[in-house]
Amino acid sequence: MSSELSHAERERDKILSEIARALELLPQNCSQLSHKAEKDMEMKRDNRAEYRAAKAVVRLTGIITDMCQSITIGSSKDSGSLRNLQREISKLASDAARSREEWLRQIRPYYIIDMMTLGGNVDKVRRLGEELHNFLMGHGSLLRSLEELNEKLDSLTKLRGSVESTVSQRQSLEQRIEETEQRERKLRAEVGGIRENPKMKEYVQIDSELRELRSELLRTGFSRLGRPLKKLISISERGEYPLQIDVRESAKEYAKKPFTTFLKEEDGYPGLKGVMSALSNAVSGGKLALKQREAKKVIERNEQVVGGESLAKIHSKAKELKHTHDGLLVDRETADLVQRLKEVRQNGRTNHTLQKELRTDLRRTLENERRLDEQIGLLLREIEAFVRKFSGTTPRLQLA
Repeated sequence: MSSELSHAERERDKILSEIARALELLPQNCSQLSHKAEKDMEMKRDNRAEYRAAKAVVRLTGIITDMCQSITIGSSKDSGSLRNLQREISKLASDAARSREEWLRQIRPYYIIDMMTLGGNVDKVRRLGEELHNFLMGHGSLLRSLEELNEKLDSLTKLRGSVESTVSQRQSLEQRIEETEQRERKLRAEVGGIRENPKMKEYVQIDSELRELRSELLRTGFSRLGRPLKKLISISERGEYPLQIDVRESAKEYAKKPFTTFLKEEDGYPGLKGVMSALSNAVSGGKLALKQREAKKVIERNEQVVGGESLAKIHSKAKELKHTHDGLLVDRETADLVQRLKEVRQNGRTNHTLQKELRTDLRRTLENERRLDEQIGLLLREIEAFVRKFSGTTPRLQLA
């Protein structure tokens, strides 16, 4: 295969060299002949026949020169470029020969030797076009196969570059994930250290109980009331359903911060009762377009909150805990510890979010790496098949 390829390359380069030389000689011949004819036109103005013949020579050589200038032999030697060159050369030879025959009637009987020389140069271009055609017919399949192999090798090189980039990206992501895991362990240890501080133990306990009470309030007093409450505020602000100013303001506060607003209430939580009564009346009067089940839930909640003291225990205990909670924060050291605990927890949430994003990116990168490995494996098998076809051996290729 190597000797066959070397022979084909030498033959190709020889033909291309001869074509380049022929395309150089033909315009030179035209230039010399044109210069000679121009002198004859100056010297033989009195002889109309010779003058017309010289003028025709100038026109003919100009036409053929322009034809030659339209052809460029590029640096690419692939079969497609060679085939295009062959077509251009064959067309040049045919067009130049036809033009020569057309102008020859006006040139005869003068410049006979010159026309023979010009015709010989045109014929040489034609013969070289035929040689290139025969070369492509005999070695075209080999060249195309080698070009296909080179394309596969180029693709393999690009894929290897992509793999290296992907591996580097994956290693960077793994390192960053390890850093977030270390940061998470450090933040957890810091939270544990803060919580173990004697001054923080009581605060943490009270804060935990307040959170439980908040969950209980939302579950027993506000479950499924968020949307109806917002609709009540909306129709009130549009003037479609009148509400007392204090009721509307309480409704807005409960829609934003239900537990905080609840803690600010006096005993008996009159503000919440006013809001619930207004909400129930709006539902009963058909002012809120709610589904039957949702409307029923609003009325039941209103009866529980307004008709009894179902939230009194939560309210009383929450206010007591909040008072103790605020009292603990009067101590400067405790307040600083609480602030630091909030900051560490916030940093933990930010770190956790970053870790999730990195893990998502890592999964995507691993999938991309797997896909690239599959493409490389397929290319290697195709290259092995090509080598086996032309050499008769069975190579085993692998990337270094």
